[in-house]
Amino acid sequence: MPKEPKQYLNGPFLKKDQIIWRDYQNNIVNSCKNKNSLVVLPTGLGKTIIGILLVSNCLKKYPRAKIVVLAPTRPLVSQHRASCEKFLDIELEEITSFTGKTSPEKRVLSFQSSRIIVSTPQVIKNDLMRGRYELSQVSLIIFDEAHKTKGNYAYNFISEEYISTCTDPLILGLTASPGKDYERIQQICNNLYIENIVFKTYLDKDVKDYIYDIDTFINLIDLPIKLRELSAVWYNLFENYLRFFIKNNLIPPNKPFYSKLDFLGISRDLTFSIHYEKGNKFDLSEDEYLECLYYKSPKIIDIVKENQLDIPSVYSYCSSCISILHAKDLLETQDISLFKTFLDKIKYKANEDILSAKRIVNSEHFIHINSVIENEEQIHLSHPKLKKITSIIKEEIEEFSNKKILIFTQYREMAELLKNKLQREFNEQLKIEKFIGQATKKEDYGFPQSVQIEILQKFREGNINILIATSVAEEGLDIPNVDAIIFFEPVPSEIRLIQRRGRTGRYTPGRCYILVTEETVDVPFHIVARRKEHSMNSVLSDPEKLTLKDSLERKNIDFSNQTDQVIDSQFTKNFRERKDLEQIYLANRSIEEIITQIDNFCNSEEYRELKDCGITFYSDLIKFNKPFLQEKITKLKKRRTKKSSEQRVYLNKHIKSLINIVKTYGRNGTLDYRKFQKLARDEDIFDRKFNVHFNQACFLGYLRKSDNGVHFIMDYD
Repeated sequence: MPKEPKQYLNGPFLKKDQIIWRDYQNNIVNSCKNKNSLVVLPTGLGKTIIGILLVSNCLKKYPRAKIVVLAPTRPLVSQHRASCEKFLDIELEEITSFTGKTSPEKRVLSFQSSRIIVSTPQVIKNDLMRGRYELSQVSLIIFDEAHKTKGNYAYNFISEEYISTCTDPLILGLTASPGKDYERIQQICNNLYIENIVFKTYLDKDVKDYIYDIDTFINLIDLPIKLRELSAVWYNLFENYLRFFIKNNLIPPNKPFYSKLDFLGISRDLTFSIHYEKGNKFDLSEDEYLECLYYKSPKIIDIVKENQLDIPSVYSYCSSCISILHAKDLLETQDISLFKTFLDKIKYKANEDILSAKRIVNSEHFIHINSVIENEEQIHLSHPKLKKITSIIKEEIEEFSNKKILIFTQYREMAELLKNKLQREFNEQLKIEKFIGQATKKEDYGFPQSVQIEILQKFREGNINILIATSVAEEGLDIPNVDAIIFFEPVPSEIRLIQRRGRTGRYTPGRCYILVTEETVDVPFHIVARRKEHSMNSVLSDPEKLTLKDSLERKNIDFSNQTDQVIDSQFTKNFRERKDLEQIYLANRSIEEIITQIDNFCNSEEYRELKDCGITFYSDLIKFNKPFLQEKITKLKKRRTKKSSEQRVYLNKHIKSLINIVKTYGRNGTLDYRKFQKLARDEDIFDRKFNVHFNQACFLGYLRKSDNGVHFIMDYD
């Protein structure tokens, strides 16, 4: 049992008696004071408090410095700012937050006048690239949700910029789950220049006194015979189309099972290879190109060429197989209503003359299954998970007197269905609400941030007892602690498993129920997530496996030129002048990068080897110095910028589709207008969407309309 807290952690720049003393938090902060650190803590152990304590330490060390806190979403930025205002004893106006909605002028002024800046990373990256401010006098940067530090994410640029400009940089990366294996964790360490890893679990000596146990119950669900029969018929349809791929050697015939990824991989490989062979090299070498492929030996493009396959047919069969496998997963792991909704979508696409859908709808299998669903009462085909959830909630109420439960489900439609079912079941007893993301699709309206905050506050205050949430509740929002969590289906990600499970067990013993339908995709998903979590823990428990940065050379930050950092008022007041200055700065950055690359090459072993072979370089013949390069490159960039501004026009995918339709189906470059409209509808371009994009294509000179039809004028390539 956790011990009662008896003391608070007070100190410089901390509000009195606001932070309860926890040994492990204090220990972590002490180990992160002087080294770039990656802190991996399960959800609920107070990563935010660790960040606050390190902020107070840095404010004490460098009272004149600034501190930057980065978070990937706007709601999380708001939460971090609120935490700083709640726990830190500094003036509120010295704490600011940036998002993409904050104007550049305001950001420049706020960065100068604030001590703590909380922001989304893309905003900071854009400002740094344009020279609006710099990080030389920033004493700490916190990278929240540090597992996002990969690929082209803005965290990478900011960390590199910080290390190269600040003389005493300090980085704190915070995450509950950095990745499933050595490669992903090493990538984060490299990108954040990590010198020190702190990994804690619920079993650690200095942690276990502050948390409660979480009991995990795996509830195995047996699929009823009627649903099994429907699933068998549906899978037989998939096997019919699978023969196309096996016959043409596009997929191995002896795989133990086939997934949507197999066919998505074929489609993606084919598209990527076609573009690559047309000359769109994406700045990739041959080896890098091969590495990007799902099927490497042999390549899909080579098989297609060898068998002289019709490429549209390959895409079409892939689409059919993906649809069938997705529908099978819905049938076996969700309620029958989701399967029926998906069948309706396939019917709609078939009516729109989309071949991959017509192929399915015209099959005997589809006709039979559709007939069974239409004639069978919905209750007889209902998934047993629905009854199990009701049973678990009743048990929670009766045995644990618990009236605060969080249910996770993958689909919005399932969240709505569960909400309605549980409201009928517990009409007088419990108040039930769903919690979904902000994105809005056709007939599927999301929840704006204001509604999300309102729902969470009601849940926190007990005015909502059961919250049914999609993945939006896994990270990035301050979800209140609950005593029980129910997974409607397992998730195949260790990150999502850890994030979900961490919502319980913070203040009282918690229970986590995972519903797994036997002999379905639920089983491998559950096994994969557990295996990934075990692999992650294995790497983090032995950080010597990882290559960390040697201690960086550090010297005190120089504040003697702080007044010189204030940007001229015209930079913020005059929009045109500010833009011109930013363009010059961006050009100079590019020049510096080019010069650095050339310098590095001239000092490399490869350069010396080539010179020894008698190769003469341009730099040997021409005076090749920085002023010369700046002059030549600036002229080149000006010519290219002028040319691109005159000729390059952004075309979205709908305009390109309309151009391609006339180009492909038109006779001598002309296509009947009604046929044009029908073909556009097949591409989901109709009504107002059609008019807007067709008018734009004509305005830009790619198409022209006349009494004879639609004319192809020029290509967009």
